Amino acid sequence: METFRLKNIAILILLLLNAWLLVLLGYQYLQTRQADSGVEESLRALYESGGLALDSSAELLEEAMPPLTLSRRVETEAQMASALLMGEAEAVSQGGGIYSYSAGTGTIQFRSGGSFDGTDLRCPVDGPAEFAQSFCGRFGYAELVLQEDEGEVAVTAVQHLLGVPVYGCGLTLRFEDGLLTAVSGSHVSSEDAVTEPGEQLSCATALLRFLDFRAAAGVVCSEVRTVRCVYELQSSSAALRLRPLWQIDTDTYRYFVDCASGAVTRQ
Repeated sequence: METFRLKNIAILILLLLNAWLLVLLGYQYLQTRQADSGVEESLRALYESGGLALDSSAELLEEAMPPLTLSRRVETEAQMASALLMGEAEAVSQGGGIYSYSAGTGTIQFRSGGSFDGTDLRCPVDGPAEFAQSFCGRFGYAELVLQEDEGEVAVTAVQHLLGVPVYGCGLTLRFEDGLLTAVSGSHVSSEDAVTEPGEQLSCATALLRFLDFRAAAGVVCSEVRTVRCVYELQSSSAALRLRPLWQIDTDTYRYFVDCASGAVTRQ
């Protein structure tokens, strides 16, 4: 009987302890929510006092994307070259991290830093817009812009990776007389990407940095229309790296805030 009573007491103590922990966690969660709400209200008040409207839909507490170190994907390069050259492309290493991909319609070179180009191509296409949309959809390019001038057509696009644009990874396709005649751009892959350590600025902190920059540099704008985290390609012969930036679009210009240093630049 005594043992049974002791067990019941022990169970009761554990139940009370669990209940106390739940209350403590709930209190901490409530405190965090209140603090977050205070940050948002304070930031919006600062912008309002500075005569600058702030996008009402902006997720001010959003965290930045992490910087990434990337690996070169020769397999993807070969697929892109074959798609552009309209047939199986033969790969030849030129040394120095350069691969040439050739078919009967021309040659395209890919470099270790992610860039590629080809000129004097003679690749037949059914239509520039249709070909560009198909190629871009397959290899992750978006924001297509088509320009036509005296029979020549140029299509530009930007690569998107992990749902965001990668500045420095553009694409240009040139067409004439039903042929793809030239291509240039850059491309990277997130396969085998390694996340780099280090603290990154939140959206709210980046907006504070921009507000300080606006006052110090005499930036003329009256509205922040959109804020989002994007990537910028940093490439060298040794490594490929994606640097996160906060992109701030105003009613006059586009600005970027470096998520690591807080430095502000204008596009």
